[in-house]
Amino acid sequence: MRYIYKLYQEQSLSKFNEIFQQRFHFDSTVHLGLNIKPLSQPHTYELYYVPTNEMLKMASKIHVVSDAFHHTFNKLPTVAQNQFINECLVEELYHTNQLEGIRSTREEIAKSTKELKLNRKAKTRFDSMIKSYMSLLGDEIELPKKPEDLRKIYDDITNGEIDPEKLPDGEVFRKDATYVLKKSDTGKIIHQGVTPEREVLEFAKQLLTFMNDPDEIPPLIKVAVGHYYFGYIHPFYDGNGRTSRFISSLYLTKTLGDISSLSLSRGCNKYKHKYLEAFDFTNSIKTRGEMNFFIETFLANILEALVEMNAELKEKSELLGIAANKLKNEPILVGREDFYRDVLFILAQNHFFDSNSGLTIKELSTILDKSGATIRKIVKELLDLSLINQKGERPAYFYMQQNYFEI
Repeated sequence: MRYIYKLYQEQSLSKFNEIFQQRFHFDSTVHLGLNIKPLSQPHTYELYYVPTNEMLKMASKIHVVSDAFHHTFNKLPTVAQNQFINECLVEELYHTNQLEGIRSTREEIAKSTKELKLNRKAKTRFDSMIKSYMSLLGDEIELPKKPEDLRKIYDDITNGEIDPEKLPDGEVFRKDATYVLKKSDTGKIIHQGVTPEREVLEFAKQLLTFMNDPDEIPPLIKVAVGHYYFGYIHPFYDGNGRTSRFISSLYLTKTLGDISSLSLSRGCNKYKHKYLEAFDFTNSIKTRGEMNFFIETFLANILEALVEMNAELKEKSELLGIAANKLKNEPILVGREDFYRDVLFILAQNHFFDSNSGLTIKELSTILDKSGATIRKIVKELLDLSLINQKGERPAYFYMQQNYFEI
């Protein structure tokens, strides 16, 4: 089925309106009970979508890939699992920052994440966002039920990251109007968020009713619609995108699982042009409230990111299996306790799943449930045998020889 905005570009206005009315009243059309008012015109349109084979195929593929992903993940040893989750978390935060135009590096986010996990009290950049996603992965956040819940999620995820002049100034959301500008030098306004605040509150209530209603709309499609509608409402002056992606990820955990939910920002950033274009077209009068283009774009972004994540995981898992066999038959370790191989296998997991960043004595001691003195003795011998390397001091990080698994 051709997207309706394309028909708008191809047909006369009278013919287009005839097609729109027919499509809006198809027996198969799903009316969503959510309304939008495109910019610079008086008409309000109800959001709707027409189920298509393409939409259903993508939703089915997402579940198949997600299931395969979790099957591979669940067969990994614990350290590899934890470090792969960290990697996915870093990727998700890096990509959501990219979409917001916030400068950050993967290394910076990874360092902040590690410091937070070590319970260090030092203030780190992005710590509010990292803590929020860690809570999401720990299933510690309930789905929002009322507008105040949306505000709390916003406060938690953006704490310390928003210019004070752009913080919400209403009872729950913003008091004044806010605008979305075209991503170019023209400064053209392409969308105005709902205003005033009493309308924002009403629209937010409608959104939450829609998201939490146990109706027959497939969960993935519901998340896509909700993601769009949060962006349409635009309840805050700044931080709407990262808040919306987090909330969508929160709902995705309920249907795809926690790790698969970390595919959203990665996919949206990789296909950033299409992602932003989907918002632009759906906000405009040429779409008349049809959600097909947005839903299919949203699902495609998740699917592509999941396929990519699954391929990465399969490769790392295969390499770790090869490494385990090499360590099992390592001649240098003949006659030594199995514990030496245990330490090396932990570092091998770090090698493949955390870019060989290294582990401290304290971390190895915690993972292996052995005393620090025991770990130091083993590590010193492995260093003397040239099987591992050390970088830094206080704390020192230990990691596999870079080319050990290539020989």
